[in-house]
Amino acid sequence: MNTINIPTHNYNYILPDERIAAYPLAERDASKLLIADLRGEEFAIRHSTFRHLAEEIPSQALLVMNDSRVIAARILMQKVSGGQAEVLCLQPLASSPNHKPDYLRALQATDTARWLCMIGGRKIQVGDILTLNVQTPRHSFILSAEILAKEGAEAEVKFTWTPENISFAECLQACGHVPLPPYIKRDDEASDKDRYQTVYAAHDGSVAAPTAGLHFTERVLADLRAKHVREERVTLHVGAGTFKPMNADNAAEHVMHEERIYVESSTIATLAKQVEKHEQTKNAPVIAVGTTSMRTLESLYWWGVLLATGQMGASDARELNIRQWDGFQFAEKESELPSASTALRAVHQWMEHHKMDTLTGETQIMIAPGYTFRICNGLITNFHQPHSTLILLVAAFLADGKNSLWRAVYNEALERDYRFLSYGDSSLLWRK
Repeated sequence: MNTINIPTHNYNYILPDERIAAYPLAERDASKLLIADLRGEEFAIRHSTFRHLAEEIPSQALLVMNDSRVIAARILMQKVSGGQAEVLCLQPLASSPNHKPDYLRALQATDTARWLCMIGGRKIQVGDILTLNVQTPRHSFILSAEILAKEGAEAEVKFTWTPENISFAECLQACGHVPLPPYIKRDDEASDKDRYQTVYAAHDGSVAAPTAGLHFTERVLADLRAKHVREERVTLHVGAGTFKPMNADNAAEHVMHEERIYVESSTIATLAKQVEKHEQTKNAPVIAVGTTSMRTLESLYWWGVLLATGQMGASDARELNIRQWDGFQFAEKESELPSASTALRAVHQWMEHHKMDTLTGETQIMIAPGYTFRICNGLITNFHQPHSTLILLVAAFLADGKNSLWRAVYNEALERDYRFLSYGDSSLLWRK
């Protein structure tokens, strides 16, 4: 978007390799917790541990968590020549151009499955067939992967397996590896199947964990509930694009990845009531657990704007579709925008009209400095890669006028020996 100028070099910082957490702590909630608070007259930073999160969250707050489950998406296979190949399942392919990817159906398939994959290996071409002979105490099968189309490292792949009486999800469980991020420079281990997963994960589909949630334990959740802090769940299947660095000089030229979301009608109704209460009382904040929950919630607002204003044929659509810069295109019409509660009610009414129990759709929303947050008052998140779109989101959230305090927060975390990235420590951010 040419009218936006966000120099990407402003969102870089030096992250020593030794500060990248290669393993999680023995106890999830033992992680450090940095609290950055812009709500008062003066910016304040405090330090705690995640175990004491409930002390930092006001009663009547609403936490929104992404309950997507990481699948064992990385498969080590063999070429016909005997050479090694790596296949990383990114997302299922739709059965036709008029359909959207169906994760549940693709994982439950018992005959064949088509996925968009990332392929690693030398001289792999269209038409090649990769194989893997799997022998486990529970399953014995031969998995084949035919390369149907290929552009760069990405390929359309058709998986088949014999015998056919097991699901593709069972195939992945038997032979797949946990897709640890590229900056964790080690092979996955048995413990990662549990620890690279939130305790409330419910729906298979992610190839990267919604890492802000990795710190939660049943103890922390119980403490929050005892304080009358409520929870709602959304589902956003995290793709490998979350690790894609910004290579353009201007972030406006970066192409944001799309991710698929699912939100229950009851959740949207609860959100609308919560936001309306906060609009009236200022004591019912919505806190996103992770950038994926944040992107989902803010996407709901903009979909409500499209519905309330009758644009883009949204009212006749059957799925949410938020483009990369939808959060910026109405900036000049700020006074004409509906309130957050009005937008959410429009989404709920649209769902009732179309008799939808679950909102589905795809969001490509990019949140960067200059963005005005509509739903979220607080954000629980880890410390992110330099030069990433996640840093842009944090910088936007920590805006103080035309300046952002993100660098002060990250410098503090570096000076205090915080652990960074997916298995690292946590932060609770309150926006101004």
